[in-house]
Amino acid sequence: MKKILAIILTSLCVNAVYAASPAAKALIQHRVELNDHAFAVYEKRAEKTEDVLVLIHGRTISALPNFDLQLESKNISFMDAFGARGFTVYAIDLRGFGNTPRDKTGWNTPEKAAGDVAKLLEWVAARHPKKNKLSLFGYSLGSLHSQLIVQKNPELVSEVILFGYPISSLNNINQDAIRADKALVDPPRKSNSVEWSSDGFMTGQTPKAVIDAYVSACLKHDPVLVNWKRIDQWQQLDPKKINTPTLLINGVHDPYAPVDQLAPFFSRIKSPDKAWIVISKSGHNVHIENEATRWVNGVVNFLRRNR
Repeated sequence: MKKILAIILTSLCVNAVYAASPAAKALIQHRVELNDHAFAVYEKRAEKTEDVLVLIHGRTISALPNFDLQLESKNISFMDAFGARGFTVYAIDLRGFGNTPRDKTGWNTPEKAAGDVAKLLEWVAARHPKKNKLSLFGYSLGSLHSQLIVQKNPELVSEVILFGYPISSLNNINQDAIRADKALVDPPRKSNSVEWSSDGFMTGQTPKAVIDAYVSACLKHDPVLVNWKRIDQWQQLDPKKINTPTLLINGVHDPYAPVDQLAPFFSRIKSPDKAWIVISKSGHNVHIENEATRWVNGVVNFLRRNR
């Protein structure tokens, strides 16, 4: 445990380089066929592309509210922040999210989503043939999809960032939960709500204008919640099968990624090239909370650690 804590504390020592609000870049929208399904894929290009980053959103909300949130007073777009640092960034709406329709089953599953992400990575790589492998970034449930990718298709990415890794949800999967999940037949298609969209914020660490803008974007892009099934497929996740360089990053008050439960997970990641950053005064949405600058720097420093 002492060794793990030392890694956390060392990783917190990042330089506050990115402090100014970045200029908004043009959002390029693609319609891409992956696994015989049409997906919305978004791109923001750096003026001079040094690195390529692929973003995977979480269980509830699609790409644009999470990764390209704009305010008139301040640009808090994740994609613009990384574009200002020389990253060309791609984000996808998974099946049923944002501008991507559901498939005929009405359900998404871990295996289905991971397979779609793998095809997305191949599509992005073909657009950047002169670059080395891509960096893969997964947020919340997207970090689980990203882990499946590096376990099954490690050749597709050079690094993986697991942000807000929902270890508490994984630890709650038991046989009763699996039986209840398998008994579901029709997708419930529950309507989104203000309460649902605002969950995960630390209100004292996030301006009300940011929360309001995020909730408004969520209700606009994801008025109906996507339905997931086959939680038993998460049981194949195993940190001992992660050989890819890995950054684990989370807010210290994230209820879905509690530090005490993440510590054993981090210690079992097989790759010796790994780091864990815990951001103070932050929750599950640290990327658009007050500590977002520290969070951006931590991710960039890891991805460029060998330069």
